[in-house]
Order: sequence, then C-alpha cells, then structure tokens
Amino acid sequence: MIEANRYKLGIFVTCATMLIVAVFFFLGVAEIFEKKIRFTTIFNESVQGLETGAPVKLKGVTVGRVTVMKVSLKGKHVRVDMEAIVSAIDPGDGQARYDKEMLADKIENEVLKGLRCRLDLSGITGMKYVELNYFPPSRPILAEKPPEGVIYIPSTPSLLSGISSSLSETMARLASINYEEIASELVTTLKSINRLVDDPKLRAVMQKLETISANLEQTTLNINKTLDEAALKEIASKLKTNLDSINSLAKTIKKEIEDADVPATTQSARIAFAETTDNLKCVSELKKDISTSLAKLDEALDSFTELVNSINDDPSSLIKGKQKPEILKGME
Repeated sequence: MIEANRYKLGIFVTCATMLIVAVFFFLGVAEIFEKKIRFTTIFNESVQGLETGAPVKLKGVTVGRVTVMKVSLKGKHVRVDMEAIVSAIDPGDGQARYDKEMLADKIENEVLKGLRCRLDLSGITGMKYVELNYFPPSRPILAEKPPEGVIYIPSTPSLLSGISSSLSETMARLASINYEEIASELVTTLKSINRLVDDPKLRAVMQKLETISANLEQTTLNINKTLDEAALKEIASKLKTNLDSINSLAKTIKKEIEDADVPATTQSARIAFAETTDNLKCVSELKKDISTSLAKLDEALDSFTELVNSINDDPSSLIKGKQKPEILKGME
C-alpha cells in the first residue's frame, strides 16, 4: 500500500514539475536561452511613456525589448539600451538563422542604408515602444561612445516630436502677436467706416444709385411690354433674312471672282505690261534718232545761212566761188 502511494506521489511530482517548466517557457523564460544581440541609441527628445521592457519592433514585428534607459544632464539626451533575439530575424538566402557576428555586421550595413530608431505610440494608453525602420539618412546623434560589443543605431525624431515642435513654434508666434495694437487699429477702422457711412455725400450717391436702379428696372419692364413675343419673332425673322441676303451676296461675289479667271487676267496684264515696256524702249530709241536728225538739220541750216550771207556780201561769189582771204602785206 505504501509502495503504491509512493508511486502515485512520484507521478504527481513529475507531472507538476513538467507543468511548471511548461508555464515558465510559456511566460518567456525560454528567451533566456536564446542568443541575443545588444544595441543602443540616443534620443534628443522626451521618452515619456517608454519603459524598461518595452518592445522593440522591426517594421512592426517584435524582435526584442528595452533593457536600460539612462538620461544625461550634461548632454541633455537619453541613452536607450536594447537587445534583440537573433532567431527573430530571418537572414534569407536559404540560411537557417543568423549568428551574432553576422547579424551585427548586417545591422551596421543597414544603418548606412537608413536604418533608424524612432519612438512610436503603442495605442491610446500613451505607452511607447522603439520602432526600427528605414528613414531618410540623417546625421547620427552620437553624444557618447557605446559600450564595448554594443551596436549603435542612430535615432530619428518621432512624429509626435515634430508635431510638438511645430505646435511650440506656432504658440510662440501667437504669443508674439500684439493683440492690443490690432484691437486699437480695428477700433480706428470701424470709426472711420462709421464716419464714411454717415457722410451726406455717400448717402446722396446711394440715393442716386437707387434711383438709377429703379429707372433701369422700369426701362426693362417697358422693353418687355413693347417687345412681345410676336415682335421678337419678327426681329429674328428680319435678322435671318438679312443674314441670308449677306450669304447670297457672298456666294455671288465668290462666283464672279471664280468666273473672272483671275490667274489668266493677271497673266494677260503681265504680258501687256511687258509689251508696253518694249514700246517705251522703242519710243526712247526713236527719240534719240529724232534728236540726232534735228541736230544735223540745225547744222545744215547754219551752213545755208552762212551761204546766204556770203552771197549777200558778194553776189559774184556765186560765180567766182569762195575766195581765200588775202594775206596782209604787213604779215608777209
């Protein structure tokens, strides 16, 4: 009987031990035996909401947790140490898993490609976690040298930090506005508007505008009464008739131009112009011939006049002929 009880007790203890080990593994004790890689980053902003043990995610997948957070009053920054499980990151290329050295080298290469740490909200509770993702490469913040064997991953400002900074700048600008001066200028402007509205000249102008508007409305009513639908149809009919007449006239002019054979007429005009030019050249040559003939006729008349004068002086020269002039004795 005692042996049976001991046997049952041994089975119970064994089952209880196995159950406790399973619970420990379920609660995460198995992570103790996993290979881990340590890395750190530096934030120049408040890490309110980030606690030790907060998850570290790579593109939304949890790969590790925050282990230590230290604030530096001298550098005004916060150093956050983290660790990631090596088996949580798939190496690809057919490899089963990274080893620590290969993963460290891989992370350092990815930092050059833009891998950065950023604080993100995990929900509406205000708790934060560290997100590893790729952002536009920026100047790394390295206020202190990381511990030996710890990889440094630069940080990038969080979205909330940018919004907070923008809100702070906006509030500072709003605070710098001189509302008293704006209110004073607004009161002065309102007083000027009141004086302008109370000006008798402006009231007279407004009354004239009202009169003109009333006259314009009355004129429109009179036109509507005078030009009823029949009159409008008649005007439209006359307008259509005039347009048809204009179209008919245009067609007639076009036909006359086509019948006139403008190219042939132009060619004839060119030929006539060329013949006229030739005739003018002939007239010019004839003019030169007439001028030459007149010059010769003038010379002949001069000779005839000389002959007549010679006969008048000496009629016998007609029989004797023209005598040579006598040489003066004194000239011998």
